[in-house]
Amino acid sequence: MGDHSLEAHTSLLDWVARHGGHIDNSVRVAQDASRGVHLQVKADWPQPISKETRVINTPLAVTMSYFNAIEYTCARGSFSSHDVVFPRAFIDAVGPEETTAFFLMGQYLRGAEGFWYRYLRTLPQPGQLTTPLFFGEEDVDWIQGTGIPDASVQRYELWDKKYEESISALEELGFENTEEYTWDLYLWASTIITSRAFSAKVLSEAVEPSDFPEDGVSVLLPLIDLPNHRPLAKVEWRAGNNDVGLLVLEDISPGEEISNNYGPRNNEQLLMNYGFCLANNPCDYRIVKLGVKPDSPLSQAKARQVQMFPELAKNTDNHYYIFNVFYPLLAPNTAMEHSIFSPALFNALGIMQANERERNMLEITEAGTRIPAVYGNGHSTLAALAQISFELIAHIEILRASAEGLSQPANLNQTHTQIYRNSQITLDETALIIATWTITRARTHDRDESWGDIKTLLNEHMARVPAGLLSEEILSRTQVRILERQSLLPKNGELFRLGELFALLPSEMQGPTQSCFSHIIEQAGQAIPTLPSDPQALFAIVICLLVATHRSPEARPQLSSRLTRWVEFLFEQYPSPGNDSGFSEADGRHTRRQLGEFVRTQQSSTWPPKTGVTWLTETSGWLDPNWLQWAWTVADAEMVLIPLEPLAILAAEGPVAIPKQACLYVPQE
Repeated sequence: MGDHSLEAHTSLLDWVARHGGHIDNSVRVAQDASRGVHLQVKADWPQPISKETRVINTPLAVTMSYFNAIEYTCARGSFSSHDVVFPRAFIDAVGPEETTAFFLMGQYLRGAEGFWYRYLRTLPQPGQLTTPLFFGEEDVDWIQGTGIPDASVQRYELWDKKYEESISALEELGFENTEEYTWDLYLWASTIITSRAFSAKVLSEAVEPSDFPEDGVSVLLPLIDLPNHRPLAKVEWRAGNNDVGLLVLEDISPGEEISNNYGPRNNEQLLMNYGFCLANNPCDYRIVKLGVKPDSPLSQAKARQVQMFPELAKNTDNHYYIFNVFYPLLAPNTAMEHSIFSPALFNALGIMQANERERNMLEITEAGTRIPAVYGNGHSTLAALAQISFELIAHIEILRASAEGLSQPANLNQTHTQIYRNSQITLDETALIIATWTITRARTHDRDESWGDIKTLLNEHMARVPAGLLSEEILSRTQVRILERQSLLPKNGELFRLGELFALLPSEMQGPTQSCFSHIIEQAGQAIPTLPSDPQALFAIVICLLVATHRSPEARPQLSSRLTRWVEFLFEQYPSPGNDSGFSEADGRHTRRQLGEFVRTQQSSTWPPKTGVTWLTETSGWLDPNWLQWAWTVADAEMVLIPLEPLAILAAEGPVAIPKQACLYVPQE
């Protein structure tokens, strides 16, 4: 058994025709080295076939499903078991999915005497399948470092459990020839169903709606499963009372292949389920596992969502995806960042990276949970992008490291796995370019949001991508993806390094305030060696200076509306310090405790005049222990750790350490 020849498929076509099926006169079954056996419009056909052409008609009499196993009959139609009959107790015990697998095994075991013989012999046979569960030892080396090993183990364990339960049920019922239903044959049958079966919708006109099992039914459709997969191919499977038709919904020229469309499958799904991958798959994306702890803010948010909307408990899919830049199935108004990082992933990371004030504004609806996009909440967006960037860098390094020692593919399994690996790296690289683009804009303070400035800044950003790393088509599409959609953060310049914060002050105040800050660090640094390397402490001192300036009646009228709104926002979000809210003697942070002790012992009111900061007094609260403690809390909540020179990974040949840089988030108005 096992014949992939054109002759075997011609015999299959004859068999289907005898039961009332056919292919359209305009098409033929063809075969070549690259596409195997496939369907195409005849080269000598006088014109393209038009949309709505029914190219294949498969009668319900030759379909195979759970309904055959139970010999279903109703006023609409009937399905024969064709001499493979299982005890009803077995069918009820294992359910439709396992019944279908064992039914397929039983029909295979009948060989040439079986009703579906001419169909089954055209399928890949046991030992011929190319999904990862059937990889040889050398093939397995090619999937290391990817998501395939974990997915394969999960599938193997699940199928092993189901097989053992099913075979035990058959043995307990005294079913004859149970020993012929082997584990290897079960693996084959389950893989055939996973890779070729259609949904129960194709039987909707022949089965009463109330008779469809809740878990669904998989249906094998001889002939209709013959065309190869092409992403975005415009086809429709149309159910009828006596047949199922495959209709093309686009014009196809003479000599061109007629393709099926398995849906928007990424390369991991194609490899796991079908045993092949597609180079330049527009529907490719990567599934991200967040590893969320049960007591995390995200878990708590999801638990509250389920309490509010109990029906959501049935949906266990998270939809945490990173899309490639060609991904076509996007809503028209999808934000630029969401066109690469699925909203579910982005919102989940936003909740995980948000500070407490942002989480207090958490929005929970049936559609999802998210931090709302209002003034001040860009912190969670930038923190999410930073975390995504670190994850992308780590994943790129894992894929590169696991590929060391691999040479040229030696067989088809390795060829498809190489395509999968390369597509994953390219997907990560383009996603990193886009994630760090928004961070770059947040770090840019000398450009506005005009089209000209954005284009110039984007050209500078893209210039950091090593020449030749990505094709011109991918680079161009990456830029289009950035420019064609509105960013979640429409304003530039919301992340500040330490020295940049002084630019928030009027120009005449910047120099004196910097001198005052330097004087503080010089004096305090002698007593606290760790101070210059503690970003939270340094940011706290600058915040304290800025807030004290805002509290100064002399200085406040001169301040920009941006600085004024930000400081007043902080007052609203963080309780003003009381007389006893300063640094505790038992404070766990060594630098913080030392800084508190230092400011208590200094005549700090004499410092500002010496450095030209004449508008600060003791009553403005500058370096008051209570205000400094308050500023420390603000710094801790409003800092964002971003990758420094993240695109350096693109040019690296080996592992590279990407340091983190602390920035303070100051929203635009």
